[in-house]
Amino acid sequence: MNIKSLLLLGSAVASVSFTGAQAADAIFVPEPEPIEYVRVCDVYGAGFFYIPGTETCLKIGGYVRYQINMDEGDNGWKKRARANINFDARSETEYGTLRGYAELWFQRDTSNTPGYTGSVRVRQAFIELGGLYFGNKVTLWDGDLAGEYDDWGFSDEIHTVGYNFAFGNGVNLALGVEKAGENTNYRVNVVGKLGISQGWGSVNVWGGYDADDKKWNAKAIGEFKLADPLTLQVAAAYASGANRYAPGGDYKWAAGAHLKYKVTDKLAVGFGGEYFGKQYGTNNNDWAIGGVVDYEVVKGFATKLAVNYYDGDSYSSDANHWGGFLRLQRNF
Repeated sequence: MNIKSLLLLGSAVASVSFTGAQAADAIFVPEPEPIEYVRVCDVYGAGFFYIPGTETCLKIGGYVRYQINMDEGDNGWKKRARANINFDARSETEYGTLRGYAELWFQRDTSNTPGYTGSVRVRQAFIELGGLYFGNKVTLWDGDLAGEYDDWGFSDEIHTVGYNFAFGNGVNLALGVEKAGENTNYRVNVVGKLGISQGWGSVNVWGGYDADDKKWNAKAIGEFKLADPLTLQVAAAYASGANRYAPGGDYKWAAGAHLKYKVTDKLAVGFGGEYFGKQYGTNNNDWAIGGVVDYEVVKGFATKLAVNYYDGDSYSSDANHWGGFLRLQRNF
């Protein structure tokens, strides 16, 4: 074998060795997963988006509020900070819209209690399918005037099961059973609400029965557009006895009105009052009046100033009559 043959053989061996080493050390990079962008869901209004990989639409919202409360006779500041977070998930089924809604309050007030760090409140947690709803929900009885002086009965959250009938043309009927308090009995309260909303305004009528106190109640609130910037609300309520749904909790009847004027797109002022007649147990008649100024500083940041005055048979000459608050709120 001559020198030329040896060189050719060496080159071939080196080539095979180098190719094998390269094959052993090769790194294979997998194809990147396709990116799934968040899609806007405009079926249920603004703010909803599709949860990636599903056909469920989700909206996250709420507000952050800072409020300074004022009452005649206060000896110091009364402040409140609250963060409200809500989650609204919806999708379509053969039985109608399936909805899950949760609302949480994280709140801290000024307090003289050592170690107080605030509170967490499950404001709402309910499920809807079509018109059927069940869970912890703001009472169907909830409804009041635009002022901050009035009290038309129970307006908090409560365990409930009910159904909404939407008839179209702005007409809606809702019926619900509600249970408050501890599990010491199987009694439930019954509430119904009939509403109509048109271009001229709206009228809502409620009927309710408190099974714990064995009393029935009725309430009606109308809102009428008198002119483009001017709106009038009127309301009346009746209770057969002191109970959860009675106006003020223990008055036989009540009547009130509130006038709201929209000065500009950002500024609105309102004034009104409520008369509370024949308090059960005392037969007292009382009344309240108040004014409200709402101003939107920028989109998403609103302020509210409310000043109220209370008087009547239940108030002595040295009682606290004045109250109100200043509220700053960032909505999102």
